[in-house]
Amino acid sequence: MPTRVAILLKKQKGKCPWCGLTFKDGDVMEIDHITPKTLGGKDEYKNWQLLHRHCHDKKTATDGSLGNKSSCNSANPKPLIDLNNYIWVNDMLVMTYT
Repeated sequence: MPTRVAILLKKQKGKCPWCGLTFKDGDVMEIDHITPKTLGGKDEYKNWQLLHRHCHDKKTATDGSLGNKSSCNSANPKPLIDLNNYIWVNDMLVMTYT
């Protein structure tokens, strides 16, 4: 286990600060900047936290770093579709031609 992950696990008492659940064997974990680097956050232990991958994705979507380049592992979100060009047909979303 990488030293940084081990230190964060110990500091967080084995829990994800985003969802509050205990990390389990097999969970995918990512190191997150509490204050994003794009917003002035530093690369230091007091600004790092260990999150589940899905929690990291949710946190990144709300922390003001979305769409900016940073060294975190979160994927860039896909652009939203224009729902005006779609209709529901038999419980399926279908694109309309205009």
